[in-house]
Amino acid sequence: MQKYLALIATLAMIAVNAAANIVPINGVNTGGVSARYPTGFTPAGWVFAIWALIYLGMVAFAIFAARVPAGRAGRVRGIEPAYLVSCLANAAWIFAWHYGRILESLLLMLVLLGSLLVVYVRLRATPASSMSERICVDMPFSLYFGWITTATLANLAAWFFDLGVYPFALPMDDWAILTVVTATAIYTAVGVRTRDVIYTSVFAWASLGIVLQTLATAHAVRLTAAAACAVMVVVSLISIIQSRLTTREGAPA
Repeated sequence: MQKYLALIATLAMIAVNAAANIVPINGVNTGGVSARYPTGFTPAGWVFAIWALIYLGMVAFAIFAARVPAGRAGRVRGIEPAYLVSCLANAAWIFAWHYGRILESLLLMLVLLGSLLVVYVRLRATPASSMSERICVDMPFSLYFGWITTATLANLAAWFFDLGVYPFALPMDDWAILTVVTATAIYTAVGVRTRDVIYTSVFAWASLGIVLQTLATAHAVRLTAAAACAVMVVVSLISIIQSRLTTREGAPA
């Protein structure tokens, strides 16, 4: 039964997210709630299509976790507790968000971010034993953790919008610019340290969505996001080059 826990939790999480938009929960879909909080940091709607890839990746992980031989299951079993917490936090966040409990949604988002950070750190500590494990485990969590890093900053901005006041009495657009700069620094630091192209590419995608977001997004915010997108592309390319050079150096002569 234990080996199916990740699969059960994943399907339950996806079901809650699907219900949020199909039913929808509290009479509004997830994007409709986001539209109530025009923070300047929220990207265009099409950017959120990344969730389809994230959930596909989580299904791949859950199936892999259910099928992995006992002798190779240690790495996967080591991240399962944190992953189960992330599934619970994800589903609970939906209800908090749809019912306008923005502070509670932020706290749940922090739990989600923290649990995925635990997963990410543990995976980086031990290399995957096969290409299938890298594809079904490491890559999906890089994508998921990358997106939730952005989502947490967006949730924080939504909370400040809900309060009607930003730190240091900054205008909304100035806070959005500061958030983009902060996010760029975070993704760059992680990218330089880990050479994780998937993680850094997520913010390239998100910042592009901010650039192309024409509703309630100031020109200065979009310019900052364009610069952030360029930085992420450069960091990603450098990571690719460094990884290939390392692979060549380690190859037998």
